[in-house]
Amino acid sequence: MFSSQQSDQKLDILWNQQLLLSYNYPSNGNRSFWHPLQLPDSPALTANEPSDHVHHQGLWLGWKKVNGVNFWEQPAPGGDPEGFGKVIHQSLSPDINGNLCGFEAVNSWIDWQGKQHLTERRSTIIHAPTDRYLVIDVDFKLQALDNAVTLDLLRGTPGHGGLFYSGFTVRFDNRLTPGHLLDADGRTEADQIFGQQSQWCGLAGTHAENERVYGITIIDQPTNPRHPTTWWVRNDKNYGLIHPSPTYYEPLQLAIQETLSLSYRVVIHCDWVDTDLINSLSTDNF
Repeated sequence: MFSSQQSDQKLDILWNQQLLLSYNYPSNGNRSFWHPLQLPDSPALTANEPSDHVHHQGLWLGWKKVNGVNFWEQPAPGGDPEGFGKVIHQSLSPDINGNLCGFEAVNSWIDWQGKQHLTERRSTIIHAPTDRYLVIDVDFKLQALDNAVTLDLLRGTPGHGGLFYSGFTVRFDNRLTPGHLLDADGRTEADQIFGQQSQWCGLAGTHAENERVYGITIIDQPTNPRHPTTWWVRNDKNYGLIHPSPTYYEPLQLAIQETLSLSYRVVIHCDWVDTDLINSLSTDNF
C-alpha cells in the first residue's frame, strides 16, 4: 500500500512503509526534483549535488538555454546570477490512496531579472512496484506566456565538449558506476549512443553497498516531439547519467501561449537492462 510523508519542502512516497522516492521542492533551491529513487529493498540509486556537478539533482528537468537563459547550471555560491534562471515551485497537489499514487506540481521558470518565461505543470504517477521493477510516469506541460519561447542548447562535437543539455535527466549514484548501458537499438557504448535516436535507454550497475545489480531506464513516449528522441549519456567511474535531448540538433519554438508536452516512463529495476521487459513496458498502459 502507498503512503506518504510531507514536510514544507519534501514529499516522501512509501510502499508498505519503505521509501520509493522523495519529491523535493526547496524554497531556496534552483529547481524541484525527485531524489532519491529506489526500489522498496534497495539503496538509493540516484545522486544529488555530486561534487563534480552540483546542479545534478537526482531526476530533474532543466534546459541549457530558454530564450538565452541558462536553466541547467547555476551560479557559484555568492557569484553573479546574470544569465541564469530558476524553476520556482508554486504548488503541489498529492493524490495518494492505497494502490493509487500521484501528484501534480506547478512551477515558474524565472530568470535572474525576475522575468517569467514559462509556466510548467508536471504530473508524477507511481505504479505499484513488483518484485522486479517500479514504474513512474512523468508528464510535463511547458507553456509560453506573453512572449514566444526558444528552447535550445549549445552544440559541439559529441563527447568532446558539446553542451547538449536539454530536458529530463537522471544522475546515478556513483556507487553504481561504471555500469552497462543499453538502448532500444542494441547499442551498449556511450560513444555509440551519444547523439543517436532510440525509443529508450538505460544504465545498470552493481551497487557497492550490497553487491546487487540495479538500473534505471527512461522510455521516450511516442507522443513526444522528435520521437524517438536523441540521447546524451555518460558511463564513467563516478559519473553515470542519461537523458533524452529533444533539442540536441535543433531548437524547439513555442509561440505565445503555446504549450509543449513531454512524457516519459521511468523504470527502476533490479538486474541489468532487460530488452523484453522494457519493450513490454513501453507499450503497457497499465
